[in-house]
Amino acid sequence: MNTPHWTTGKKIVHLDFKGAPPRMSYLQKLIPLIAHLGADGLLLEYEDMFPYEGELKVLQATDHPPYSPEEIKMIQDVAKSSGLEVIPLVQTFGHLEFVLKHRAFWELREVGFCLGTLNPHQEQSVKLLLDMVRQVLELHPDIKCLHIGADEVLHFCSIITDKGLLIVN
Repeated sequence: MNTPHWTTGKKIVHLDFKGAPPRMSYLQKLIPLIAHLGADGLLLEYEDMFPYEGELKVLQATDHPPYSPEEIKMIQDVAKSSGLEVIPLVQTFGHLEFVLKHRAFWELREVGFCLGTLNPHQEQSVKLLLDMVRQVLELHPDIKCLHIGADEVLHFCSIITDKGLLIVN
């Protein structure tokens, strides 16, 4: 099989581990294949599969065990040996259903009935995010960058008109 020749930019493959997370034995085969197909890196979105500790332990999946710290290291080792950069993704504004569904974090929702969006104006929201990021960084000591999501920030206080995007402050 020939490796595809891409013209420009980095090729990053997004692995989203929520829902039906792959077993380590599968990842040990998949990651080298991704490298062989021409990727430069992996964007790893753990969500409830991350082994959060302390107050954040409640975020861990309950229907199957989260990855252990040793498994997180193994993923990174396989990626490194395959020549792939690892970029963890920690969502910071939206896509936080796995956090905001827990009663302990309900008051941090932007809108009470919407469990996907965090209210960035609350001090506890910042504390929560900093703790999540800290724990992810501790288990990824060799990374060059961290993806913080935030694709939905475009919609904060903005209105799209026929004349373009209007920002309302």
